[in-house]
Formats: sequence, structure tokens, C-alpha cells
Amino acid sequence: MTQKGKLTGWHVLFILCVFFGVMVAVNVVFTVFAVKTFPGEQVEKSYVQGIHYNDVLKDKERQAALGWAAEIGFEKQDNGAPRLVSNWFDKSGEPMTQLTVNAKIVREVSEEGMSEFTLSADGPGRYYSDMSELGAGIWRIEVTAANSDNEIVTAHKTLTW
Repeated sequence: MTQKGKLTGWHVLFILCVFFGVMVAVNVVFTVFAVKTFPGEQVEKSYVQGIHYNDVLKDKERQAALGWAAEIGFEKQDNGAPRLVSNWFDKSGEPMTQLTVNAKIVREVSEEGMSEFTLSADGPGRYYSDMSELGAGIWRIEVTAANSDNEIVTAHKTLTW
């Protein structure tokens, strides 16, 4: 003799399974969307970089001892395209010539538009590269300069174009 509408143990088990099944499914969907839209690692091998962070600090101390200074910016060309300009100065503030200057440019929060190139000399301490394909937005720029003694200094800047 069963009564219609009576709650039994099987009903409770079914309700709990459905409830937790829906919760797990929703969490899986949210996790998949989160990982697809942002993988969580902006820099490759960030764990390894963290382990070697003391090496980075020593390198910054070495660069500071050299006393080089860099200015990085965009200039608008006659055709409206940007030109990346980097000015380099030694410890006494004099422009540095005969440097090999390379740059890496990437979007602030993604790898979109990443490119690497060499800057050309344009007067004492001034180096440039014309960038016809650069879209509007925020760009993270890393400029590395090396002299004939193989002393290397890297400067970072975030710019908006």
C-alpha cells in the first residue's frame, strides 16, 4: 500500500543525484570557458622564471651599474603609421652610438601582434623602426641594446598607440 505523493528514500536519492549532477555540470562548463578565454599564463614557463628570479635581480643590478638610460616612445610618421623610437644614453648622459638595438613588441594581455625586429641608427643615441602594421591599443615593448663589448641592457615600457 503506497500513498500517492509520499516522499521515499529513492526520491531523496534521485533529487540529490540530480542536484549535484547539475552543480558539477555547471562547474565544468564554467571552467572550460574560463580556460579557453584566458589560459592563465601570460608568460611561458612562468614557474621556471619564478625560480630564477634572483638571477633577474642580479642582472638588473649589473645593468644599473652600467648606468645606461633609455627612452622609448612612438612617433607619428607622415603617413600616420607609428615609428618606434629608442634613445640611449651612457652614465654621463651622452648619447650612445654603435649599439645593436633589438625590440620585441606584444599586446599587453595576449600574444596577439607579437613581433621582433632590429632598430636602425638615426643620429647619436637615437634608434628607430617604422611599424606600418601596428594596430591601436596598449603595447608592451622590450628594447635590448648591446655594445661592442657585449654589454647588454634591456628596457621595458608599456605604450598606447
